[in-house]
Amino acid sequence: MHPSRAVSSVGAVLTALPLALGALVAPTVVAPPAAAAGQTTLASPQPLPTAQIDGIVLDQAVVGNTVYVVGEFKNARPSGAAAGENESPRYNAMAFDITTGALLDWAPKVNGKINAVEASADGSTIYLGGNFTSVNDESVYRVAAVDAAGKRKPLGASTNGTVMDLELSPDGSTLYLGGSFTQINSSARQRAGAVDLKTNKVTSFAPQVDDSLVRSITVAADNSAVAIGGSFTSVDGSSDAYGIAVLEKSGSLRHTNISSVIRNAGSNSGIMSLKSDSRGLYGTGYSQEGTFEGMFRASWTTGDIDLMADCHGDTYDVLPTNDVVYIASHTHDCSNIGGFSDGEQSGTYHHAVGFSSTATGTVRSNTARGYSDYSGMPAPTQYSGFLPGFQIGEYSGLSQAVWTVEGNSQYIVYGGEFLAVNGTKQQGLVRFAASGGDANAAEPGNEDANNGNNGNNGNNDDGDNGKDKKDKDKKDKKKNKKKQDDWDNQDDWDNQDDWDNQDGWGNQGGWGNNQRGWGQGGWDNQDDEW
Repeated sequence: MHPSRAVSSVGAVLTALPLALGALVAPTVVAPPAAAAGQTTLASPQPLPTAQIDGIVLDQAVVGNTVYVVGEFKNARPSGAAAGENESPRYNAMAFDITTGALLDWAPKVNGKINAVEASADGSTIYLGGNFTSVNDESVYRVAAVDAAGKRKPLGASTNGTVMDLELSPDGSTLYLGGSFTQINSSARQRAGAVDLKTNKVTSFAPQVDDSLVRSITVAADNSAVAIGGSFTSVDGSSDAYGIAVLEKSGSLRHTNISSVIRNAGSNSGIMSLKSDSRGLYGTGYSQEGTFEGMFRASWTTGDIDLMADCHGDTYDVLPTNDVVYIASHTHDCSNIGGFSDGEQSGTYHHAVGFSSTATGTVRSNTARGYSDYSGMPAPTQYSGFLPGFQIGEYSGLSQAVWTVEGNSQYIVYGGEFLAVNGTKQQGLVRFAASGGDANAAEPGNEDANNGNNGNNGNNDDGDNGKDKKDKDKKDKKKNKKKQDDWDNQDDWDNQDDWDNQDGWGNQGGWGNNQRGWGQGGWDNQDDEW
């Protein structure tokens, strides 16, 4: 989702404390000691004061000290402020200072959901993609550019369908788009295309994505290839592209081994996120049919898997760093790679998990009913010291917490719809210092460890968020998971109550009341998919 220049420079991983409702103001954080030579660098387990939003964060981009944040929200407020207090209007886009967490003035007025944000290396241009039709009261169609002051900049691109993801080429000359569209400007482009930023014209990059949609797009660090991920079942008529495809710069399919292992596509599974650095192509998956859930890294050239965190639980985003690979997810079982298991804490979902950036063993034989067996694949270590506790949010009605993770060499930032982090009320955004944690912290469930009871993800907060999960057995949890995790069969956010065609958010019926849940409706069979 973000250029390789951002993900490859991060040198640390975060850990966090368990969730138990607490004070409104985050605790003071003492600068942690530097890690010894050869020791994995983990972030401080304490969340840092961070600006908040009143909706949902879907993507972030970090440039210098600025974090650009997009999604669906109407207001932002400082850390420590309760909902409705000290709010500043924001229109689905905002920014904060990564070093202080303070809200910045950047506030372009965008009239619909923003799925993706990208920023030029110098921070002079910020690109937005989603399902909006105007920026600063000027007509644009689902893709736009603004400057560091929030003013609209010329961009010779519009699409006839939703933009799900954006990616800049490493040299900053080309903007790649993925989504459900079939045209960019007047040129036919089947769910993926590109714009030359020097000429503002559509390029010849034109893969034929045969069905469904593209959710994520990324470019190799050496600019030699492009990868797309989603729920499509073929590209150029070839099933070698089944949910994920590596493409030549022309857009033609590069035949690799990746789809022989990762087979996530169709109505009940797919690829959520792709990232790239000098080590390879990273991806995350979701599934309702037992295919891949978790994180992997593959060779751009051969498609061979060199790292696989085969953990059960849908995974939404990935951030590779020098030492650790972070995910945003609702993972509940990493026992296949020697990590925490379902049985350790019944009903607990870990929304943020960290893994070693190199393989330390192999995936074990799968023992959970209904899941594919990836035994023998190279597996990382799942760090027990990185299991922050997030209170599940309510905004989307999907019982989730985090959707995106980004960072730089000093801080890691998570975004989503959560309501608290590690006992501190904190809505939608949180940052952590990038050093000071313990990679060898005690296993989950040890209340003397940094992670305590791992927060139960807000299950004890007034009994209204995941209250039934804590006491459910594994069978019930799996049933509940399947009800919630069917990305491809939920009602579309933008099509219920006509979000983008109404005058204001207050006139819509509301997500939680009018959507029928993930198991109904059909993401990939509608005009505007997530």
